[in-house]
Amino acid sequence: MPIVHHRRPSLLSYPLWFGSRVFLKPLLTLWPINKAGMAGLFLIDRVVAVGPKPRGVVREQLTLAGRSTELAMPAGPSRRDSDTAMLYLHGGAFVVCGIGTHRSIAARLARACEVPVFSLEYRQLPEAGVGASVADAVAAYAELINERHYRRVIVAGDSAGGFLAAKVVEAAVERGLPAPAALVGFSPLLDVDLGTNPDRSSRSDAYIPKSKMAKLAPQFDRGPVPLTGVRRIADLDPVEFPPTVMVTAEGEMLEPDVIGLIEILDEAGVEALAHSYAWQVHAFPVLASHHPETIHAIEATAAFAKEAIREGKSADDREDQRAG
Repeated sequence: MPIVHHRRPSLLSYPLWFGSRVFLKPLLTLWPINKAGMAGLFLIDRVVAVGPKPRGVVREQLTLAGRSTELAMPAGPSRRDSDTAMLYLHGGAFVVCGIGTHRSIAARLARACEVPVFSLEYRQLPEAGVGASVADAVAAYAELINERHYRRVIVAGDSAGGFLAAKVVEAAVERGLPAPAALVGFSPLLDVDLGTNPDRSSRSDAYIPKSKMAKLAPQFDRGPVPLTGVRRIADLDPVEFPPTVMVTAEGEMLEPDVIGLIEILDEAGVEALAHSYAWQVHAFPVLASHHPETIHAIEATAAFAKEAIREGKSADDREDQRAG
């Protein structure tokens, strides 16, 4: 089955879920969607960035496609493949979060997958709309392939970053770039118009209010770069997808789109898998680093990604042998 359900939550899951429901969801519902309200959110990333730094990785600040980027590499001896990297695209509804808030998940993926992880600080609201975010993500992917000469690049992201990762898959086909080695999503947003979709509800979501997504939606088409291509990832040709693994919280507003896409990919013969965890919150692998479900989710996605890397490397070796 392409959908794996995990319905025995750890004890830590309940206070995390109820705390999010009682405190975070009302806060997000009331937060103003205006220039001042959105601009002030950048402080969240700055505050988190000064906190404890993740262990087991070496970090380097650099520029990728003209954008600030943090590279996390596994520390110490490693069997990592020097031809493979991961591009990580953070979530935050295209308006909040950044390298600091997502430093922990990038480090964990670097250690678990044994690959360098490039965490990109793409343009966001109120500076720019989703079209600019997509353009930055695609440009970063192209640079990793064309200028840094990685033969295989995994694209990964959570929430809004999951949308950007999937748009990289679309752009790779359009631009004739090599397809990503794998697509990894943690509670990925797969429909940029989700907030106005009458078939979706946030009633059982721990902290995402659909009403706020609906109010934010008109901002997504702000320039300076237009958002082109699909707005709903399931509208892409499924055969364009690389091996795909996604994680979702059971009952969250984004889960139906995740399950629907994975089933479409599976029916098309694409290697696709989703893990759905009961009593979890949206994008929980990013929010709770020591949570048992977070540890399991990262292990499961890393195992999937490493298998995709092995298969990609074998395909490259066969191609090199034919060329030789």
